[in-house]
Amino acid sequence: MPKRNSNRAYKRGEAHRDARLFLIVTEGEREDRYFSWFDRKNQRIRVQLVPRQGQASAPKHFLHRLDQFLDDSGADVQMEDSVWFVLDVDAWSRESIDELVAACNQTPNWHIAISNPCFEVWLNMHKGPLPDNDEDCAALKTMLGSRLHPGGFHPNVICPLIEDAIKYAKEADTHPNQSYPDRMQTKVYLLASSVLAVLGQNWR
Repeated sequence: MPKRNSNRAYKRGEAHRDARLFLIVTEGEREDRYFSWFDRKNQRIRVQLVPRQGQASAPKHFLHRLDQFLDDSGADVQMEDSVWFVLDVDAWSRESIDELVAACNQTPNWHIAISNPCFEVWLNMHKGPLPDNDEDCAALKTMLGSRLHPGGFHPNVICPLIEDAIKYAKEADTHPNQSYPDRMQTKVYLLASSVLAVLGQNWR
């Protein structure tokens, strides 16, 4: 894990702006499309997705992607903003994920939202709790199409149900004080709750 300055991502002494920035690093396009749907839903929020670098999506690349983005863009990230890393566990070792968890624990306003085994657990939560059976990611994607939308994932259909997803994901979380969720659980509700706390009621 690279050496980090705990204030690396933040600019001090700048004029306060009304909008809160969520700077989000994800594995895939589906996650990007989901969270970007909330960008500028009202004047209180901005959502910015950190671009991927080719096919590099492993947890070890997340920190490098963030550093590269901050260096290249000169992003206006202030102390009231937050950085979120959103990832799955289906393709990565626990050790590689733990390195990213450690970086978040060491850096103010950095957070991690893990889904086990994949982001489709979170998406399915928008329609209610998941069945008790243990599904793989392919089955969860198929389930998403049958439960929510015939074409599978569609932000305009799924994203407005975010409050329901938070409720069901939070109820399913058997270890709320840990970063790593059990199988068929997700911590994305933590990020979603933060987004809604900023948005308030005036966003639909």
